[in-house]
Amino acid sequence: MRKKIFLLIAVLTIVVPLLISALQHVMAMPSRHTAEVYLRALATGDVDGAKAVSSGKAAEAAGKLEGKNLAAQVDEVSTSVQALGHGWARVKAIVELTLADGTADVGWYELELLKGGEAWKVYSFRETGPRIEGRCIGRPGMEELREAEAVFKGYLDDLAAGRYKEAARWLAGPAFREHLAASDVLGRGELLDVVGDLSLTPLAQDGKLLIARCDYRVGEKETSVVATFYRTAQGWRVVQVTKYDL
Repeated sequence: MRKKIFLLIAVLTIVVPLLISALQHVMAMPSRHTAEVYLRALATGDVDGAKAVSSGKAAEAAGKLEGKNLAAQVDEVSTSVQALGHGWARVKAIVELTLADGTADVGWYELELLKGGEAWKVYSFRETGPRIEGRCIGRPGMEELREAEAVFKGYLDDLAAGRYKEAARWLAGPAFREHLAASDVLGRGELLDVVGDLSLTPLAQDGKLLIARCDYRVGEKETSVVATFYRTAQGWRVVQVTKYDL
């Protein structure tokens, strides 16, 4: 009898958390679906579609797309519920796109939703950035690392040669948008001296995200940055660059 009780307790210890997790997943699905509908509508310029599942500032963001004739193709949307309350949810999302000119792009977003009746609506929407969670012991293979290094070198070479517009081809996500925003100020003449002795040291990898330390020389000056890469459908792209001093 005692053995049966212990066995029952052991089974419940395993089964109950699984049931709770499954229930939470099912409860979260409608909010994730609404978030995905909203993001796909925004990316493709479907203003009415985005407004139909949003309110407040999120609906205002959709309204600003009116007449902009966006034609991006959504390749993949990945969502996860970060927090779930009583008729409230916070969803994080990664959206992979192919822009109208064929450029690969990616965006990271955080959305907050409220449930009214049976329908969820996005009321808060903001762009975040690439983020790796937890302990990451994965390391890229040599071929992957060489590809990432070639991408970063292409970016630096374009900047050094004054090809500011062309340098955008190596970027995606936040880095791409920051680059475009600064084009009027920085897109004139050479930005760097001759770049040499580039080397990449992988720091962390999680799926399509790679964080690496990039050491290189600009003229006679040694420079180090931490670069985040994302593997798009067209290969590695730099999505974030942060300078640091040793």
